[in-house]
Amino acid sequence: MDLSIRAVFDSWNTDRARLYRRQERIPEDLGTAVNVQAMVFGNFGMDSGSGVAFTRDPASGAQGEYGDYLQNAQGEDVVAGIRNTV
Repeated sequence: MDLSIRAVFDSWNTDRARLYRRQERIPEDLGTAVNVQAMVFGNFGMDSGSGVAFTRDPASGAQGEYGDYLQNAQGEDVVAGIRNTV
């Protein structure tokens, strides 16, 4: 896992990443992040579920908390819109 985390942080300094930041006017000092989380079954029953959360509305870009959640579902069901969320 350490090597995987290091690879993400090191990717910030690749030529391709630097070119992209320059083209998109992204500040060099922002850096990147790594999230490590346990994988669990979201479809193990009605006591299980999957969700996604944002600090901005992904449709409008408006600042604020936004999220979707589904009981007894895998993450792909939430992000692909396969089922209606709560």
